[in-house]
Amino acid sequence: MKYKNKIPVAAHRGDSKYYPENTMPAFESALRKKVDMVETDLHMTSDGELILMHDQTVDRTTDGTGLIREKTLEQMRKLDAGSWKGAEFKGEVVPTFSEFLNLFKDNEDLLFNIEFKDYPADSGAFAYEAAKKAIEMMDKYNITNRSVINTWSGELNEWLTDTYGDRIRIHAYSPQERMGMNQKRFVYQYAYCVCLFGVAEKPVVKKKYFDFAKAYGVEPWMYYKKEDAKIYDEALENGAMLITANDPAWVMDYLRRKGLHE
Repeated sequence: MKYKNKIPVAAHRGDSKYYPENTMPAFESALRKKVDMVETDLHMTSDGELILMHDQTVDRTTDGTGLIREKTLEQMRKLDAGSWKGAEFKGEVVPTFSEFLNLFKDNEDLLFNIEFKDYPADSGAFAYEAAKKAIEMMDKYNITNRSVINTWSGELNEWLTDTYGDRIRIHAYSPQERMGMNQKRFVYQYAYCVCLFGVAEKPVVKKKYFDFAKAYGVEPWMYYKKEDAKIYDEALENGAMLITANDPAWVMDYLRRKGLHE
């Protein structure tokens, strides 16, 4: 992918520090702040519609309960997806993938990190059907060539690679064991980029992990949930090539001071 900045910044679930994650206000704010990339999470409902939410259940970020894949789109749209963040967000609805894509349809330079949340280990063929539908929509809106597909399932990653080849880019995780047991390949054989925050129980892993990824031609990315210049300093020194953040504007300001962002 082409980056217009030396260190691109991705808005994690939209501008999620200030708005309910994975809602249209969060994405609209990210767009206003001119982020390089938007990250979101994709599920399929029981009636085959694609919606945006992080968790497997609706419990944490809505007033409902239960698994997303067991609910219809109509049931999902009746949930309050905003009040958990603050009273001013009461009544926010769960967005569909098409609403998300329509919001950004005129922003041809914007990049995307689309996390597929339905996994074969949990839902079998349902997960593959969700992935197929997602890529069909990405193709329809012409974003596939400026997106990474992100999944914690090594099994799904390998299927995506076999099915779509070089037409897609896979965002993976290290250590590889975090992506499940049903894996047959070394992750750096197919990954475009890898998020390294999970290699050890510390915000930034050792430089050798960044160097190891780069040796395979894999871009090392990082995510940190707080605004801490020391953490980002260490990540950049170690070789981070993209930063995903809950407060992307703060990170972009930090990078501007270093001459690494417009």
